[in-house]
Amino acid sequence: MAKKTPYVILGLLSEEPLDGYDIKKRIDIRFRFFWNESYGQIYPELRNMVKLGWITSESGEGKKGKTVYAITDQGRNELKTWLHLPVETESLRLEILLKMYFASIGDPALMRGHVETFLAAHQKDLMILNMFKKELETIEDPYQNHQYILSVIDFGIKTNEAYLSWSQEALHMLRSKENRDEAK
Repeated sequence: MAKKTPYVILGLLSEEPLDGYDIKKRIDIRFRFFWNESYGQIYPELRNMVKLGWITSESGEGKKGKTVYAITDQGRNELKTWLHLPVETESLRLEILLKMYFASIGDPALMRGHVETFLAAHQKDLMILNMFKKELETIEDPYQNHQYILSVIDFGIKTNEAYLSWSQEALHMLRSKENRDEAK
């Protein structure tokens, strides 16, 4: 599977020039529901992309001068080429589901705690996604990309709603198991 870090960076730089810190911050805010990148992935990739001619770098003035990166025409073409490639097989890794699969071995109360934590995290994510959606629907769309971003947000909303539904069903089942165990 090919690295996707360069394409995340190129996509963000297609909107505006950014420094490495701002790239990481945007990934953490905008994509946190479905994607992540570490500084250890971003900075080496930025250096490599400059060498490839996909982006340019310009160092700022002074001691704390940040290096700002901008996409080149070659980088924009690389991004377009990647967008035309088929999507590779997606992978989903949810430790909560792995633990639920083996829950009969452990304590139902402990598993209930895991599910309650999962539920709370996804309630928060759902609240944030709904806030993003509401805000995006009210602001100007200079890049003509809001419909695509809203589609991604809607996917996140629907996914989190499914997680909440599953969590409530799992909690009901675990509570029933705890009650049966107590009755014995």
